[in-house]
Amino acid sequence: MDAVGNERILGGLGSVFIILSFVPYIGWLLGIAGIVLLFIAFHKFSEIFGDKNIFNRFLKGFLISIAGIIVFFLFGIFSFIPIFMSARQGAEENLGFGFGMFGMGIIFAIIVFYIINIFAANYYRHCFNLMAEYTNINLFKLAGTFVFWGAIGLIVFGIGAIAILVGWILLTVAFFSIPQSYDIKKEI
Repeated sequence: MDAVGNERILGGLGSVFIILSFVPYIGWLLGIAGIVLLFIAFHKFSEIFGDKNIFNRFLKGFLISIAGIIVFFLFGIFSFIPIFMSARQGAEENLGFGFGMFGMGIIFAIIVFYIINIFAANYYRHCFNLMAEYTNINLFKLAGTFVFWGAIGLIVFGIGAIAILVGWILLTVAFFSIPQSYDIKKEI
């Protein structure tokens, strides 16, 4: 019998902190703490189950998310260049062109961020599916499904954000549903 009490608490608290990352002023701190706790929990579970893919898939999803945010901000910042160039030339017809290019740059940044976010959510889903496979708790699989389809649904006026939130809530419940100790050899 192996004890997994600490890992399940770390994962559950990490998920709660991710959910609370929308709280004003301290939300970003809670989000960082949540990610760190989830990294620790998934690393421990990958060691317990002897499958490094649990941790690696979560890590890949996180890194892809960070890359998406960086690309979004870079494209967003570079979108201002046509406005500055047009304003510098002083002609009003050029200024309209600059604002048009700015709009195109922002739309392109949003589309690229959206696509990268779907890839990241897919890695999270694979990580959660592995957890469901090893723990026999289907809430992990359901959480991954909600996070993935929520990422796809973000394009529909942000409705997918609700599904993503539900996915993280389900992940929290799934972590706290793991028994504190059980025979891991039977589960594998």
